[in-house]
Amino acid sequence: MELVVFYDNKNHIVVAVPKGSVTSENVKATAEKALEFSKQHDCKFFLFDIRSCREAQPLIEGYHTMQDMRKTTGLEMHHKCAILYDPSTYSEQRAQFIEDVVANRPNPHLKVFKTLEAVHEWIKELKSEN
Repeated sequence: MELVVFYDNKNHIVVAVPKGSVTSENVKATAEKALEFSKQHDCKFFLFDIRSCREAQPLIEGYHTMQDMRKTTGLEMHHKCAILYDPSTYSEQRAQFIEDVVANRPNPHLKVFKTLEAVHEWIKELKSEN
């Protein structure tokens, strides 16, 4: 899996852009690298841009990976995670299912988006709440 991770100073967010297949191993590796950057920049906001990824794992595997994100990815309750996806390569139903699985467990705040503008609006709203 190819992975680019960087800190967006303007928006105070860690951005991870994986390329390849969405698998449990790739999700874990991406989160691990993003967490390293978040510690370096004292940042709790993440953007996982999976628009270049393919949906590859069975739905049940995605469920098991995301039901306890703290255990599988190391992301904690104070983290705020946006996932940016492309409905032409990753199904909207699966994206919504993953968001629902995460929301119905004691997990970090996670929301899925189809546009970068919507991601930035959401993060701006979260920052204004604090």
